[in-house]
Amino acid sequence: MTKSSFEKNIGIIGLGVLGSAIAKNFIDKNISISGYDINEKVFEGLKSNKIKPYDSIDKISDKCKFLITSLPSESSLLNVAKSLSEKDKLIIIETSTLPLDCKLEAKNILLEKKITIFDAPLSGNRIAALEGKLSAYLSGCDKNKKEIQKILEIFCQKVTDVGDFGNGTIMKLIGNILNLVHNAVSAEVIGLGIKSGLDPKIIHDAISGTFSSSGVFENRGKLMVEEDYNKEGMNFSTPIKDSAFITDLSKKYMMPLPIYQVALQYYYAAVAQGHFNKDAASVLKAIENNANIKRD
Repeated sequence: MTKSSFEKNIGIIGLGVLGSAIAKNFIDKNISISGYDINEKVFEGLKSNKIKPYDSIDKISDKCKFLITSLPSESSLLNVAKSLSEKDKLIIIETSTLPLDCKLEAKNILLEKKITIFDAPLSGNRIAALEGKLSAYLSGCDKNKKEIQKILEIFCQKVTDVGDFGNGTIMKLIGNILNLVHNAVSAEVIGLGIKSGLDPKIIHDAISGTFSSSGVFENRGKLMVEEDYNKEGMNFSTPIKDSAFITDLSKKYMMPLPIYQVALQYYYAAVAQGHFNKDAASVLKAIENNANIKRD
């Protein structure tokens, strides 16, 4: 699929924190797209002749072959599915992190309207999205899958085909376990190092790039070292929301997740201490408070 075949064929429903960053990738690559959001003010931050705003879901679906959905809740996805009219050539690329049961319900609603949907949740935050460094877990029927992958590659550095519809959501949720645990244990490591008398920057420099490191340690650990929690890439709303989905999935399959559940307690503590709207790296603040760590 060439760039010209993308032009005016793609729309984005949901231009919030992540959706607007996805849209910017299209704009920066000079690809014309369409957009819809219940909050029309989002278009003020996307001033470009490369994005055409629409004021209804039906209008944008009439103009586009592909619709990327980036939505905050189960009800918003189901409302979109119910709002769409029958369109046998329309394809939905669902990128939100939502429960599997919700995605399956949306799929059944759309199937009755002859609309195809792919489950392709994204890994990464707004900062990664703006840099085109998201990862996507693509799942669904094989027909049109290569086209969908090409679209996702516009704003993702890695797209993995994980099989049947719904596998994308499962993959995203288990990946989020690693994200949360790595962030919490990174904070423990830096916290213990500081309390033992080490300079936090030296801790970060010494571990980064080694076998003990991780992408989370290197990126969020840097924010912890610099105490740069206002440069928000992902505040606590996402891990707290996802924790319910992960717990439900583990309960469904009777899979114990004790390490994840323990790490999650730091997130509760950080929110209780007033860090909800700061980057999730600020779990270190909760650890510092618990351990009476004072920085120089």
